[in-house]
Amino acid sequence: MKVVFRVDASQHIGSGHVMRCLVLAKVLRLEGHTVVFATRRQTSDLNTFINDKGFELIHLIQPTLWKTPKNTADYAAWLQVSEEQDYQDFVSKVENADLVIVDHYGINADWHRKVKRYLACTLMVIDDLVRKHDADIVLDQTLNRCATEYTNLHPCLALTGTDYALLKPDFARVRERLQTQLPHKHTLLISMGGIDQPNASLSVLHALQNEAQKLPTTVLLSKRSPNYEQVKSFALANSEWVEHIEFVDDMPIFMGQYSIMIGAPGSTSWERACLGIPSIIVPIADNQNTIAQQLEEANAVKVVKLNNIANELSGALQEIITHWQRYRTHNLALCDGLGCKRVTLQLKRFMKLC
Repeated sequence: MKVVFRVDASQHIGSGHVMRCLVLAKVLRLEGHTVVFATRRQTSDLNTFINDKGFELIHLIQPTLWKTPKNTADYAAWLQVSEEQDYQDFVSKVENADLVIVDHYGINADWHRKVKRYLACTLMVIDDLVRKHDADIVLDQTLNRCATEYTNLHPCLALTGTDYALLKPDFARVRERLQTQLPHKHTLLISMGGIDQPNASLSVLHALQNEAQKLPTTVLLSKRSPNYEQVKSFALANSEWVEHIEFVDDMPIFMGQYSIMIGAPGSTSWERACLGIPSIIVPIADNQNTIAQQLEEANAVKVVKLNNIANELSGALQEIITHWQRYRTHNLALCDGLGCKRVTLQLKRFMKLC
């Protein structure tokens, strides 16, 4: 079958939506399906990265005037054009599709309905926000999300909860190895996402700088981030305890080297949980607050608000270190890393391919 992903990345959207779509796209391609990405070129997009992974790109129209979101929940601005214009451009460039997969907070039910009608295709939405939709299939990997939250909005096949988290298959394999290992000493990874618009990485580094006993620390931040140079400079000036890395392709192996992480509560939350890595999480966008709350209620993380990093990070880190094994156990119980396999099986059943 032909599968078309409609997803964007930018300095406002971040990279998480594209990265989780790529996980599913690679598995679908391995099973012999044709996979295409429809995206809009934007500042700090991942179009070259998608292309380098061997996927065809359909470039959607660029606006004459670029929009800047008013806040982290201004999803209409993420699309950069009107929803109607996006639909018209999409169907003018996508001649046919058996399955369209949408992962975009700026695209809503009217777009879904029109695309399904025009292409006579199945439509799947990857969501986190329990928004109104007109999808045949909805995937929401949020912890404790219930299928009825979506089926009550519109009849659909709802795949909800961390059993359906879109993780690279290698996470499950690394998880199996790590469950029989304990760290000789703690090491820390800071990973606030590919963009980190509010520069939480630097705030965390400044807070850690005051620690009497500093853990060996790595900060992962790409050149796509507007704060790249500041973080890089800090790491160079504090190279005795901080290393800065720009990009990692094999994330499961890389993350498996660290016993503690500090990051944002996006899709990486399920990667950390799968590997049993106790974490401090810092919400950097409004849409991350629910995930943060759910993880804290599961006793899997310590949550520190962005504006409280200087005052609360040290105490949270000591709590994680003191009760490391307990946090590890709670994380391992949340996600087994087999979600992509389950999603693919459900898709094949829905499309009557098995």
